[in-house]
Amino acid sequence: MKKSAKKSALNPGNDSLSHSSNDIEKAVAVLQSGGVIAHPTETIFGLGVAANNSKALDKLLEIKSRSKAKGFIVLIPDRTFLFDMVQATSLNSSLVQALMAKFWPGPLTLVLPALPEVSPRLTGGGGFIATRHSSSPLVAELLAAYGGAVVSTSANRSGGPALLDHHGVKKELGSELGCIIPGSSSESSLASTVLMVEEKLNKVSLLRSGAVPIADIKAALQVVDPLVDLVVHHGAETPPQ
Repeated sequence: MKKSAKKSALNPGNDSLSHSSNDIEKAVAVLQSGGVIAHPTETIFGLGVAANNSKALDKLLEIKSRSKAKGFIVLIPDRTFLFDMVQATSLNSSLVQALMAKFWPGPLTLVLPALPEVSPRLTGGGGFIATRHSSSPLVAELLAAYGGAVVSTSANRSGGPALLDHHGVKKELGSELGCIIPGSSSESSLASTVLMVEEKLNKVSLLRSGAVPIADIKAALQVVDPLVDLVVHHGAETPPQ
C-alpha cells in the first residue's frame, strides 16, 4: 500500500506491510539480549535498541557511524515512562502538556530537561532527552511486549540516505542486526518533528522540521500563551541521522 505524500499527526502513514506475533517476539528477544533491531514506524524506518542498555547503545552508534554527542530519540510505551527520564518541573509545563495533548501519540519528538541519572549516551551529554510517544500500532505492540522504552533512530549510516523498507535494510545493514520487522516507508515519508521546550524562557525551538506542520504547532502553542516564542534553529531542515 502506498502512503500519501501528505502526512500529519492525525493521519499517520502505513507503518507495516505485514508482521506476525513471531516477528514481535523475536524483536523483543533481541532487545532483551542487547541486540539491534530494525522496524517501521508511522514516520521513517528505524533502528532500535533497549534504552537502558549501554552496550546496545554503543553497538547502535557503531552501526550508524554516529557521533556520541548527538543523543537519541527514545520511544516510550506511555507517558508514565517520562517520570524516569524528564525533570518533573518540565512535565508540569503548560506548554509541554499542550503539545502532548495535541500531538501524542504521533510524530512529534519533544526534547526536555533530563534527570541527572539519565545516561549521556541518550542525551549526547547535553542534559536534554528527546522522547516520543509513537502513534504506530506496530511500535505500540512492540513496546508493550518489551515492557520498556526503546531508542529509535533512522535506518541508515549517518549522513547517508534513509533506507525505505526491510529489503533495503537487510541488504545494507542485515549482517549487523538481530531482527528486521517487515515494513516500509516511501520517499515522501517525513521524520518526526523535533521541538525543544524551555519553559523558564517561555520558548519553544524547532530543531527539525518533520511530519507535524509548523503551523499546527504554532496554533497549539498560541492557545496556551499568545506570547510564546517559537524559534526555528539554523539547520532545522537537516535530514534524519
